[in-house]
Amino acid sequence: MSLRYGPGRVVAVLAAALLAGLLVYVLVGAGSPNRITEETAASEALAESTPTATSQAPAPTASSSSTPVPTVAAKPATLPPVRPAAAPTEVAISSIDAELSVIPTGVTTDGLMEIPADPRVAGWYRYGPDPLSDSGAVVVSAHIDSKERVGPLARLGQVSPGDEVIVTTAGEEVRYVIERVDSYPKTVIDLDAVFTRDGAPRLHIVTCGGEWDASAGSYEDNIVAVAVRSDAVS
Repeated sequence: MSLRYGPGRVVAVLAAALLAGLLVYVLVGAGSPNRITEETAASEALAESTPTATSQAPAPTASSSSTPVPTVAAKPATLPPVRPAAAPTEVAISSIDAELSVIPTGVTTDGLMEIPADPRVAGWYRYGPDPLSDSGAVVVSAHIDSKERVGPLARLGQVSPGDEVIVTTAGEEVRYVIERVDSYPKTVIDLDAVFTRDGAPRLHIVTCGGEWDASAGSYEDNIVAVAVRSDAVS
């Protein structure tokens, strides 16, 4: 899988960066995620999992010309200290017996998000939100398999709403609750929604899924599990 970025925003293409001849691991059975094949439906599905604040600042009211205007003494502005990013180091989903180490990843010289080669290790997109951010999606991605082994996220399609995900960061555990899991053909997935910085703090776990397309050298789908941070669950 690879994620491609363009100027100013994510315009990623999630693809399975696996060489021909890799182990074909097809996600089937009752636990498989719903496959959304229509572009509009795919966008709407992810939008449902990206709530945004609805409160608005009150509109300013016109002041009378006779109303005295208060004066405020000028004071030098002091910016608050910048919080260092809380990089996740581990993600665990007990319901599917999945534990992965997590490392920060960036963008390669050809514009792709770096994904660790070992499917037991996930990459965290370090230019997006972290687990302690007030809003937006923490994006964690790992390969479904490699030439040597099947990875823990091969079972991602089996998670259910309400399952807990624990992300370890900076010596503490951040807890999330699975809200939905879907499978999207790579041609219809809404990547702006996957990498959004808006809405409630949550976690997007991404891997490959569906059948192996030998001619394309990749899996046909992406599986996205959306988990909302526990302190943001209403």
